[in-house]
Amino acid sequence: MSEIVQVDVSLLGRHFTIGTASDERDTLLEAVRLLEEKIEAIRGQGKIVDADKIAIMAALNIAHDLLKTKVGEGLEMAAFQRRIRSMSEAADAALQESQQSLFE
Repeated sequence: MSEIVQVDVSLLGRHFTIGTASDERDTLLEAVRLLEEKIEAIRGQGKIVDADKIAIMAALNIAHDLLKTKVGEGLEMAAFQRRIRSMSEAADAALQESQQSLFE
């Protein structure tokens, strides 16, 4: 198990101290850099000036990019998640049906 380290970051003029596993520190810093890039892109458009709205739009952009990421068989992440959720629901229903028939 990895040691927890505290990482200091600044976003939108605010300071945050985030605890993370030491072996994930670089990934966290890369996530901060990605968020900073999205924030600067939104700021650069000049349409949104409120810091909270900028942060929300940046987070939505990153989430949207993630969901568009292609995974196995060329599926977008969102479609992949829907398939997994559907399979899980089908498995749960089958398990419940099987358990009910055992006790009849």
